[in-house]
Amino acid sequence: MTSSSDKASNCAQAEELVRAAAAMGTNWILLPEVFSFIGPYERLRELAEPEQGPLNESLAALAAELGITLFAGSSLELPEDAAEQVGKVYNTLYVFGPQGERLAKYRKTHLFHLRGDDGEALYCETAGFLPGDRLVSFEHQGWHVGCAICYDLRFPELFASLARRQALDLLVIPAAFTYATGKRHWQLLLTARAVEQQCYVFAANQTGQHSPGKMSWGHSLIIDPWGEVLASTGPEPGIAYAEVSKASLELYRRKLPALANRRPELYATAHDAD
Repeated sequence: MTSSSDKASNCAQAEELVRAAAAMGTNWILLPEVFSFIGPYERLRELAEPEQGPLNESLAALAAELGITLFAGSSLELPEDAAEQVGKVYNTLYVFGPQGERLAKYRKTHLFHLRGDDGEALYCETAGFLPGDRLVSFEHQGWHVGCAICYDLRFPELFASLARRQALDLLVIPAAFTYATGKRHWQLLLTARAVEQQCYVFAANQTGQHSPGKMSWGHSLIIDPWGEVLASTGPEPGIAYAEVSKASLELYRRKLPALANRRPELYATAHDAD
């Protein structure tokens, strides 16, 4: 998507794309980060909603109507405490199941900062957002699914933590990765996460120009555990579609048993050289 500051238009476009993807036969669908609004931080609180707000009600109803699992990108969530850090909101991914039930909720934990060559802040998400404080994975239809949002992608410790007790089968990563950083790092980092965790990666990214000076890289991707790109939208809005299977996942892990060869007893504590 190329979301704008027009919430109603963004939500209508998101519904149109979800319906189009469902018509292709897909049963798991992922929207990009902040699909409902990309605009001035001064308006975040105005356009944010509580968990039980009308946006989530409509998304849950859409998932139930289409019989899909809807990873609802991310949207602006009002803090439970209305007085909490006035003007700031959470950047939250909700997941709705085929009966419209809420399967998971993840608040973005790493907030993006980017400076120009002169040191001036180009992006500073802490000016408008609150960080989440909980990592989230869950079981669904026989898959162990891990959640992350955009800038989280740069922190491999997050994914190692998600996989500590049980290997991840699939990572969902909605994003609004910038054009400048995405051109260099987007596919590189997604591929690294897929290969490290020997899992599939679903990554839906914003694309194009949202407002003057604010552009996203696009190239929403589905990547397999071997690091192969199964589908990409390229730089245009649209749908990346692929079929995944547990049989293929298990085959990759048998061929190269890196998960079984880990040495967690060594990773917990750093030791000085002798």
